[in-house]
Amino acid sequence: MRYTRDELEALRGAPSSEAQALVWAEVLAALAAAGFAVDYDGLLATDEPVNRRGRKASGGARKAAAPQFSEVTEVGAWRNGDSGVHQAIGVPFDQHEGVEYDEDDSDDDYDGILKPAFAVDGEPDFESGEPLDGFEYLRRVRWEANQIPRVKVAKIDLGAARKEQTPYMPEIPDIPKCSPDVCASKEWEDCFITYFSEARLAFSELDYSDGPSVSGAPKNSWKPGSSPEMQTDPTLTMIRNMDAVSRATTLRNYTDMIQSFDTLSRNDCLWLFALCVAVQLPLDAETCASLRSLLRKCATILAAKTEMDDEVVMLSILMAISARYFGQYESR
Repeated sequence: MRYTRDELEALRGAPSSEAQALVWAEVLAALAAAGFAVDYDGLLATDEPVNRRGRKASGGARKAAAPQFSEVTEVGAWRNGDSGVHQAIGVPFDQHEGVEYDEDDSDDDYDGILKPAFAVDGEPDFESGEPLDGFEYLRRVRWEANQIPRVKVAKIDLGAARKEQTPYMPEIPDIPKCSPDVCASKEWEDCFITYFSEARLAFSELDYSDGPSVSGAPKNSWKPGSSPEMQTDPTLTMIRNMDAVSRATTLRNYTDMIQSFDTLSRNDCLWLFALCVAVQLPLDAETCASLRSLLRKCATILAAKTEMDDEVVMLSILMAISARYFGQYESR
């Protein structure tokens, strides 16, 4: 006998779980009338249930008792508006009664995330040549998967890998070591950093006290060599006429300009000092890299010095600012 799709969907169209149980009770009564109730009971509960892998469950496996329906003769009560649904079906809806759970936590791959999509039994027959069907192919795939350990540790020789790696970053030399005779002491650097912090604080309070500019003109940026003002000593008005972006940009441009110099003049050191006082925190990555370049350049010039002079003092000031205050040389 065949059933249409509408007939099958009607079997699960009850408005509630209790009403759905009555539908199945009606189906069970029809099977019993046709003489197939014994076969149906055998599907619900067997002495040795078989799991999805085709193996018999052990004594500790999950066992579920078949639901028992009572008073089957009243299966049509819910259709007639009778509220005595619970009396018609008994108590078959407790999902926990008569159920035993396995307390053993199995470490089987099939019970976890590695469970196969298609379960196959038997051993593969490699002597038969190419697999003749999909089941034989799956047997061979499962056999090969079982030969692979769950955890594979790869032993990589990092030394050989470094030798074969193509260099993609420039090799920047270390900061040169300065002579102890011209190198600033730790006590002097601590005292100077305190003074420099107070100078930055005083400039910040003054910069925000009178608005965007002392003269009222819009702020702008200057590049080294592009304006005659850069050939003179920096003044407070010059620095305050720059906005925050212009100050950082000018500091980077000035640092790039002195990379080709063998010595630093007093005017160069004054401009670098003034721009470091005015630059705002936090620094962007380009400005940090520029300050590291300034530190490296000053250390290179200072390493060639053997006697104390005015340039040594100026270089020590710029190195203390870039290394200690802006943190570009933590091990210093």
